[in-house]
Amino acid sequence: MHVRQVPALSGWGWVKEGFRLMARQPMALIGLTVLFVLTIVLPTILPVIGGFAPLLLTPALSVGFMQAVRTAERGERPAPLSLYDGLRGQRGRSAGPLLMLGLINCVLTVSVLALSMLADGGTLFRIATGAIGNNDPGLTDGSLMGAALIFGLLFAPVQMAMWFAPMFVAWHGMHPVKALFYSLVAVWRNRWAFLLYTLGWFGVAVLASMLIQVAKSLFGGTALTLLMSPLSLAMLCALYCSFWPTYRDLIVTDQPSSASEQDVSPIQS
Repeated sequence: MHVRQVPALSGWGWVKEGFRLMARQPMALIGLTVLFVLTIVLPTILPVIGGFAPLLLTPALSVGFMQAVRTAERGERPAPLSLYDGLRGQRGRSAGPLLMLGLINCVLTVSVLALSMLADGGTLFRIATGAIGNNDPGLTDGSLMGAALIFGLLFAPVQMAMWFAPMFVAWHGMHPVKALFYSLVAVWRNRWAFLLYTLGWFGVAVLASMLIQVAKSLFGGTALTLLMSPLSLAMLCALYCSFWPTYRDLIVTDQPSSASEQDVSPIQS
């Protein structure tokens, strides 16, 4: 397996590609987005362990969604149950490693949140776990911004390690720890493209927020409420769809045709 190094402008291309891919099979992919959200949200009603369900399940579900987008790119309609291909694939052999990856995701994320408590006394942690009230004194404390900055800096490498890891586990048979390492390396080698990708989606979100405010002033709150849910789902779907081209454009499973190809860096799997 090899990682291709691409220009920084590829990051903006991935953002646009997310919308293009969604347009190939909009109803099917938006439906899968709804199913994705429901699958990770419904278990949160369980006491104690429910709050960790999204972190635990996301790696496995992301494999299924990536497979669905790949199917849509070929012009075929993905089936609803394709979302669970990560758990069902290879006769269920990838389910255990993917859930282990989810468990690692839980431990790393909670650890980063715990470290942020050193800056704000736990306000950010209470926000993340939904255990904060409107009158919590930490909300008006300036230390919350510092905790958010610490969390962002520490969580970035966690996200980098998790980015390709589910696919490496499910599609390449890697051990979860090995997959995390190689994902971190792959994203780091293309850090400028991923930086532009992140900034691109931030810009899209800001633009969408501005358009919502304009629509609110023109049509009123009632009409806006009717439009918000489908528009939000479409935006979320396009974001999820944009994950696939990052894998497609960077991960090369075959050996390069010649040793002179300088845009491909080896990662042995």
